[in-house]
Amino acid sequence: MAKTKTTKKPRSARGAGKADAGPILSRIFEGLDVVDRLLIQADAEVDGRGAASRFAAAIAEGKVPSDVIPSLFPKEPRFRGPEDAMRLYGNLFGLWDRLAAGADPEGLERVVSAPRETVDEEEALFEAIPPAVELPPRGSVAGAEVPHEVVEGTWQLLAGLPARERTRRQDRYQNIQSELSEWARLAEGLSGVGQETLEFLCFELAEMFDHAFDRRFGAVRFRTLESISGEDADRLQPYAADYVAETLDEAEDEDEEALTRDERMLIEGYARRALLGMTAAVREGDG
Repeated sequence: MAKTKTTKKPRSARGAGKADAGPILSRIFEGLDVVDRLLIQADAEVDGRGAASRFAAAIAEGKVPSDVIPSLFPKEPRFRGPEDAMRLYGNLFGLWDRLAAGADPEGLERVVSAPRETVDEEEALFEAIPPAVELPPRGSVAGAEVPHEVVEGTWQLLAGLPARERTRRQDRYQNIQSELSEWARLAEGLSGVGQETLEFLCFELAEMFDHAFDRRFGAVRFRTLESISGEDADRLQPYAADYVAETLDEAEDEDEEALTRDERMLIEGYARRALLGMTAAVREGDG
């Protein structure tokens, strides 16, 4: 199969996640009815009252939210979008804060929903720049190969997003693909710049797979990433492999914080393994 070479990216697109602000999460409790709905949508094993009960017990034992919140989900939660994820976690933290301050769990039924935080004027006026390559419908791709238009359209879409929206997407990725994210974070032999480059590359590639295959794209497993090589990346994912190579070519040519040749090759090896780990996570079926 002939490959179509990806379009050269502007330098401003590389490392788009480096200077972003931290996660934007408002710790606002909007009421148990809202928490109920969001937990149901995320496939949690408890409703709002169940979460409040667990939180109250955990607070009495001196635990912190990170000890309890993951246990609300029997499997990786699935969100309709980053806004739902941030809203649910913001409400859970807000619920925790109320209970930690001494609120009666039974009295939460009577709490009037708090108003949602409004987006600041500057953010509201910043519109995303649409990609030049039109993306096909989400989840419409058959097979397991990410096509050229998804590779091109996805990186262009991410590069054109407001910083807050891109951060929300990264939060969603780290939540849904936690083992892939952790594997990239623990990669050995990289400088700080190299580490950031690999982590952002894995995020971009996961967004490509997510758009192409939607629910057919399952969780990438740490053990798979550790047990494979990247030798078949060009054959199985030619367009995504081209994207990795071109991105790293640019990173090697940067005037400031450029990657060395050796580190560039090391990152490419990691990224090619990530590509094959993602390919293995695509379930069979039509797009």
